[in-house]
Amino acid sequence: MKARRIIGTAIAVLALAAGASQVWFFLRYPYFRRYAAMNGVSLRQARKAWGHPSDISEVAMGLAVEASLENWDAVEAMAAEDRKSELGTYYYNLANAVKGQLADKLLDYYQPFERGLFLPVGEKTQPFVIACAGDVWWALGYMPLAERDAMLGLLFSPAHTGSRYLRRLAETNLVKGDYEAASKYLGMLLNSRTDRKWAQERLPDAWSPEYRKRIEEMRALMPGFDMVHGMDQAPLILRILLTANPSNRMALDYLLCHDLLVKDLDAFVADYEPSLTGSRLYGEAMLIFLAAKGGINRENLEHYHIPADMLERFNSFVRIYKRDGGSLANLTADFGKTYWYYFYFAQRNEER
Repeated sequence: MKARRIIGTAIAVLALAAGASQVWFFLRYPYFRRYAAMNGVSLRQARKAWGHPSDISEVAMGLAVEASLENWDAVEAMAAEDRKSELGTYYYNLANAVKGQLADKLLDYYQPFERGLFLPVGEKTQPFVIACAGDVWWALGYMPLAERDAMLGLLFSPAHTGSRYLRRLAETNLVKGDYEAASKYLGMLLNSRTDRKWAQERLPDAWSPEYRKRIEEMRALMPGFDMVHGMDQAPLILRILLTANPSNRMALDYLLCHDLLVKDLDAFVADYEPSLTGSRLYGEAMLIFLAAKGGINRENLEHYHIPADMLERFNSFVRIYKRDGGSLANLTADFGKTYWYYFYFAQRNEER
């Protein structure tokens, strides 16, 4: 009897320890658990697929989860914890772009050139990154790439399923008006207890006025035509979007910021129309271009909405730059977040 009691006590202690460990896991890594659920896998399967969770992976998965739910304030707040990864920059930029402040906040944050705007999708790209890459195309209104990345995410997910991808596939097809394809994905989600309500609300006959308006707004962003393009031709795709809908402010800001991050001022000037969008960033870039062309005059300053104090700061930057022989030592404190500083000092990491 005594031996049985000892064994029973030991089993109870082990059960309590296992339970405590599970509670600790949920408390420390809640996004790992939620991301696993969105991929339709157990925690054991998730650990096998993505390894044991860490503080770094928890932030990355948190960004992916909140972005898929379009909780942009949460995305921006979480990105503040991660200032040295391309994924963190990607979601920081996306959250600000949705709020109409991409250019205004661009240089407040780590920017790995254009890789902070669009995640690469290729043979060597990690499945987790591919699963995130379509979020920006969905927000911009370019359904072909939003759908492509959702399909790839579904293909490479541990269980080849998951509401994260099925929801996106359903909605891209709803926007395109392909109700037959959308109904296939909605049907899968209707069989899920956690996704049933979401899917029911997106059946075409059940749309609320608010959701119908959203679909109509997304359709207004879509080009009336498509064309063959490479996976790395983001500027071309953005120009296609702008040809279809010149009022697509988010696409315009992404295009202009792409031009500036790759330091292509000729492309920037060709794409920039100050009556459609504006930012301190754009004014600073124009001053570099105008100075190089000998075009700093009253007419151009007025046309590009460049205030006198910005011109004064630019002249101060140039004066210190020339005085110090191109050194950044005395420029960082006052000009570290300007485009002038980025243009002259940011260097591409060729190994990445």
